[in-house]
Amino acid sequence: MGPIFTALLGKIVIILGFLATSTESVSIPSRVHVEPVSSEAVRVDWTMAESLTQEEIKSYVIYYKSSSLASEETSVVIGSRREQWYTITGLEPFTDYTFCVAVVTDVMEFNRSAPVRTRTREADPLAPRNVIIWTMSSRQLRMTWEEPTRWNGPVGGYVISLKQVVITGGMTSLATVRVSNHTLNSHVFGNLQPDTRYEIYIRSHNGVHYSSPVRVRASTLKTENADIRRLYDPTKYSLSSEHYDFGADKVAVLVLLPVAALFTFGIVSLAYFRNKQQQEDTPEVAC
Repeated sequence: MGPIFTALLGKIVIILGFLATSTESVSIPSRVHVEPVSSEAVRVDWTMAESLTQEEIKSYVIYYKSSSLASEETSVVIGSRREQWYTITGLEPFTDYTFCVAVVTDVMEFNRSAPVRTRTREADPLAPRNVIIWTMSSRQLRMTWEEPTRWNGPVGGYVISLKQVVITGGMTSLATVRVSNHTLNSHVFGNLQPDTRYEIYIRSHNGVHYSSPVRVRASTLKTENADIRRLYDPTKYSLSSEHYDFGADKVAVLVLLPVAALFTFGIVSLAYFRNKQQQEDTPEVAC
């Protein structure tokens, strides 16, 4: 029992010594550098100890993880190669990632390098959502929308272009405005022509890139009389009940009409009571 135990202990010491020697001879990858090359790819470079031969390295492993709390760590195994770099693709635009590199030999995988953090480049943002144009009057159109689901860059704003559709079917550019992002996004175009068809384009931007445009069309009302009828029968017109925007003409109509109605009612009531009072004060003549 003693000789067997001694022999086994000797083998364990030899193995541990070999592992310790290997650990000293194989250094952890150093000078790890990560360079974004696009919105979806980065290049990872690293260096190894000069004493380490190419035959000793079985593979490299690159570990990376995005800054999102819900994301999982991903690893890429790279076979033994002289070039100590690799391009990782399939990443998300404008996203922070952390990268580490480890060396694998026939014996074990060694410790990872110090983590390196970098961010992928910007990309085109997604287009605005739920873009709707409301006909407000004979001279006003209002556009509402929701922000894109991904900006793929810093939160920016919007570029809105207004064009008038002419009789020949062509279009005439009238105005281009830049609007910042808000919780409730909307913009009103005023001083338009009555009974005229307009086409509006809206694109989101993150300061560097622009989304594809979203196009909507609408026509202004024919006359101001149509504006008054719209106020009393809004279901016939493209008007949002949640985002109602009155111009000065509509405010005047809403204020003056009730006042005129009350004034007329007061005059009629006063005439009625005076007539009734006169009838009561007139003495009856006996026949």
